[in-house]
Amino acid sequence: MKKAYFQAVSNSSWANYGYLVAFEFSDSLSDEMERLNQSFGIGIIELNANPYRSKILFPATYRDLDFKTIDKLCKINNEFEQFIEQTDRLMTAQERYYKSTEKELDEFCDTYFDNDTEIEKYCKEKYIPNGK
Repeated sequence: MKKAYFQAVSNSSWANYGYLVAFEFSDSLSDEMERLNQSFGIGIIELNANPYRSKILFPATYRDLDFKTIDKLCKINNEFEQFIEQTDRLMTAQERYYKSTEKELDEFCDTYFDNDTEIEKYCKEKYIPNGK
């Protein structure tokens, strides 16, 4: 658990919030998860195939964006740079261009589920227990 936790610390060092997400956590790790959360601010989410049953076990601590790290990541990861550029365009778009800019960002990002039926279908196809 510690290895995964510190990977989350490393991967989210630039962001406002960081989370470690997993399907299951052993109850015996609760004290250690709380200690790590208080020390490093990374939140912990217990994921359920039914998103309404997922729960935040420990909330993440807000941090200011680390622009030096963001710049470094942009130099070494072209997709991350494109994501930051798309996000910047959306945040600075004039109102009349907002919808089209939002659509560009949406098309650039990973796909996501639009409704519960899509979630249930995906879980069934991938043999993910849905917690019903």
